Amino acid sequence: MEAIKKITILPARRFGLNDIGSLESGKNADLVIFDFDSIIDRADFIGRGEPDAAPIGVDYVIVNGEIVVEKGNLTNNYHSGRLIKR
Repeated sequence: MEAIKKITILPARRFGLNDIGSLESGKNADLVIFDFDSIIDRADFIGRGEPDAAPIGVDYVIVNGEIVVEKGNLTNNYHSGRLIKR
């Protein structure tokens, strides 16, 4: 739980982003649901040069309440995020 807090809530608060970083009603939530035992990052920036290769084991990605990856496949909701400006 401490690791999750350090990569979600604490950085958001440090940058004054009080509406993100936690799962609460009325706040923006981004979630990644993955299989810990089978997750593999296939992106390769040096060897075979496939920096956009999709990972294995990521079942769902939810951005601002919209499903962006479902059962490992990209949906049409991939523009549901928003740019955060300082």
